[in-house]
Amino acid sequence: MKHTTIGKVVAGTTLALALGVLGGAAVAAGPVLFSPQGLSAELGIETAPMPEPTYSVNSSGETFGSATEARSPKEEPALIQAEATNGKAGYVRKAELDAVNGADAMDSFKSPEDALAWQTANQGKEFTIPVYLQDGVTVIGEFLVTNEQPRQ
Repeated sequence: MKHTTIGKVVAGTTLALALGVLGGAAVAAGPVLFSPQGLSAELGIETAPMPEPTYSVNSSGETFGSATEARSPKEEPALIQAEATNGKAGYVRKAELDAVNGADAMDSFKSPEDALAWQTANQGKEFTIPVYLQDGVTVIGEFLVTNEQPRQ
C-alpha cells in the first residue's frame, strides 16, 4: 500500500499551530507571505501578499483544487487534490481529512496538554478516506492518513 504524507504534514502543522497558539509561542504554519523586513529592499526584490485562491467549482457547487494555493487552512477548497493509494489522481474531501488529521479536534483543545493527549491517543493510527473525481461523488480510490509522532 502506497503511503502519502499529506496527513502527516497537515496533522503536524495543525498540532504545532495548536501548541504554539495555546502555549503563547509564535509558530509559522504556512508559506511565507512576505520576506523578512528589509531583505526585499536590500536585494532589490519586490514582495507582495499571496493572491486569493481561485478554485474551479463542480456541478454540486464544491470548490476543488490544490491546497497549496490557499493562504490559510480556511481557504482550502472543499475537495483537495490528492493521490490515492492506487496511484490515481483525484480529490479528498477537506471535511473528511480534517476529521481524521486533528484539525477538527484542535477546536476543542483548551491547553497544550489537550493537544498532546489527542496526539498520544491517535499516535500510530491509520485512517483511510475516499478519493473522488472532481464531481465529489465518484470514488476512485482511498487516501491513507497516518498519525505518526513527529521525528525529533
